Amino acid sequence: MNEGDTLEAVSKFAKLNPTQTAGIYTTERLPNGHPDIHDYRLVFGPTTGLCRINAMGPTRSTNSFGEQVRIEFTDWQAALASKYGAPEKLDFLDNGSIWNEPRDWTMALAKKERTLAAVWKLDRAPVDGLSAIRLEAHALTSANYVIRLVYEFSNFDACKASLLSKRNANL
Repeated sequence: MNEGDTLEAVSKFAKLNPTQTAGIYTTERLPNGHPDIHDYRLVFGPTTGLCRINAMGPTRSTNSFGEQVRIEFTDWQAALASKYGAPEKLDFLDNGSIWNEPRDWTMALAKKERTLAAVWKLDRAPVDGLSAIRLEAHALTSANYVIRLVYEFSNFDACKASLLSKRNANL
């Protein structure tokens, strides 16, 4: 898939299901998708076409120290870095969080008081029309997590603006 692909073009090779949010479609598989990802959300702007792909891995178990989260995250980061170079790494606990003990690592992630992410900004040297890639770890509970991968194309800002304009047209 490429930046600006139309909904019709992508529908020819992927079974897209509309969501309740205009412009967002889901699919379980993409022809060149990763075998560990079974949930894709594709964003299409009315005038810009495909502008973003959100990919989510399966829900997995971890311990309270987040060991499995960090291992899987590191594996994904290394795979992406081999193609796109070194990312900006974000690994921190918010100031004042009560979830500050090592055994609270996953709970802090679940409470959104901890961040584990990597960001590739490709604006200066876009690859395949991509302007940014984000890899994120999200805990659903203190025992379960998912890895999320977001690809944004260089038309994303225009896409977002067109979707917002369409959404607010009847105000």
